[in-house]
Amino acid sequence: MANRRALHIVRGVLPWVAGWFGLQAVVAVAGRLAARRLNEGDDTAARIRRVMTMGGVELRPTSPTLARVELDLMMAGAQLDLTGTAPLPGGVDVVARMVMGGVEIRVPRDWQVWWEFRGVGGVSAEPDVQRTAEWVGANLRLDARAVFGGVGIKSAGS
Repeated sequence: MANRRALHIVRGVLPWVAGWFGLQAVVAVAGRLAARRLNEGDDTAARIRRVMTMGGVELRPTSPTLARVELDLMMAGAQLDLTGTAPLPGGVDVVARMVMGGVEIRVPRDWQVWWEFRGVGGVSAEPDVQRTAEWVGANLRLDARAVFGGVGIKSAGS
């Protein structure tokens, strides 16, 4: 009797589990296809864009002319290390769009950071990160939009 009941439960749950794994596979394949079309630049480029689903990406830009980094993350994470970049007169714009994703940004100790966050989640900055209220003079300008996502900002010394 107990085996019949267990078999009935397994038969009821199995289609849902198979559907979940199928959905995960579709999202992963669609993300890979989108990334092949939309990714731009490398660590030496002035403009970098990464699209990532289900996984992670690590960027360490070194370009002296870096102006913009765009991250589109769906169930993914990113690490952006800006400590190898010299401060530019115009600053660096980082745009992060996330769905169940997160970004960790590491900045040089003396950088001024400005950010705006919209959505569900938030921005967390270590105490030694120098936040500024002025967009104009900031070395890093972060525009983050998220549905269940967040951004962590760390200084190079922490």
